[in-house]
Amino acid sequence: MNVQESARVDTASVPAHVPADRVVPYDLLRISGSDQDPFKVMNALRTKADIFYTPVHFSNSAGAWVLTRAEDIRHVLQNPQLFSSQGVSGFSKLLGETWDMIPLELDPPRHTQFRAILNPLLSPVKIAQMQEGIRASCIELIDAVANQGGCDFVEAFAKPFPVRIFLQLMGLPLELFDQFLKWNNSLLFGESMEERIAAAAAIRDYLRQLIAERKKNPVKDLVSSAVQARVDGEPITDDEILGICYLLFVGGLDTVAASLSFYFRHLAMHPQQQQQLRENPALIAEAVEELLRTHAVVMVSRFVTADTEVAGVAMKQGDCIAIYTSFASFDPAEIDHPEVVDFNRSLNRHIAFSYGPHRCVGSHLARRELITALEEWTRRMPEFRIPSGAAVKMHGGVVFSIDRLPLVW
Repeated sequence: MNVQESARVDTASVPAHVPADRVVPYDLLRISGSDQDPFKVMNALRTKADIFYTPVHFSNSAGAWVLTRAEDIRHVLQNPQLFSSQGVSGFSKLLGETWDMIPLELDPPRHTQFRAILNPLLSPVKIAQMQEGIRASCIELIDAVANQGGCDFVEAFAKPFPVRIFLQLMGLPLELFDQFLKWNNSLLFGESMEERIAAAAAIRDYLRQLIAERKKNPVKDLVSSAVQARVDGEPITDDEILGICYLLFVGGLDTVAASLSFYFRHLAMHPQQQQQLRENPALIAEAVEELLRTHAVVMVSRFVTADTEVAGVAMKQGDCIAIYTSFASFDPAEIDHPEVVDFNRSLNRHIAFSYGPHRCVGSHLARRELITALEEWTRRMPEFRIPSGAAVKMHGGVVFSIDRLPLVW
């Protein structure tokens, strides 16, 4: 664990009700470096306490409780009345606005009403209708690098693949690919706050323009469906439509790219499991479930709505809770030998797509993208590996990810 990360964390902001022995002064949001695997850092932190407090910025809060046991994580995620999602993303606040990312930042019953709208739009049946386009995009990206003998997997495939699928989902032309990828990179990885705000505003302005166009000329795409949606018989507002589209933009691009990067790093480092999938393609769906468990990249937040206790730890109204889904994946009380990546695991209770009412609405699409990527890479490409001596820089954050993954074949 990088001691510099701990050394620069200011503990002065720790609330008085937090016991000193629960404070872990480590900046989980800034795990970084070629030698800093965020999943290994998480496992090292597990030994500190079942529940600890880190005095760093989470969801506009000066610090947060961190849960490490699957039982406690599920308890929080399935009780939205006591642990609220309101305001957890902060993207509208970044722009000085007040619209919600929908349904991410809504609590029941409003959340339930919007899930009833969105679930059919991203159902297995709807995603199956996109399969031809998903596979075609996957193959085109692979063919572009197949004869090069190597590539940076992140830039050549992991990032562009979900952007192409997003354009298909939203009914947008492929010509927007470069612009959307640039906005996404600047929003999530911009070097300055000014760059991030400019990207957030550009995405918002484009989506508002698109919403206005779909109101005039609806087509068969997700934006048109959102424009025409009703809650309690009333049309939803422009801000609500924007909140839906913005969540799809952010959630559908970065998480899939990050997951793919970690999966292919693992396969490049474990050629025997790579070969296992080549010889038995029917195993790929189960392999994806195991890789979802062992590389659960997402952190979500909740705010405590009333004084309460979680596993005997007192929490106050307004406290933030940071929930790393990777902690549940590696809880030995949850799964046998959690550190082992086993593509034949018979019981896999991962929560990589979260849990409870806020379980990821786009999980069916994400699974289809991940499965298709593994199918086509193992079918079309020879064995790939990380070149000797190459640095693979990973980092933590709201989404664990890899900045660069060189592969050769």
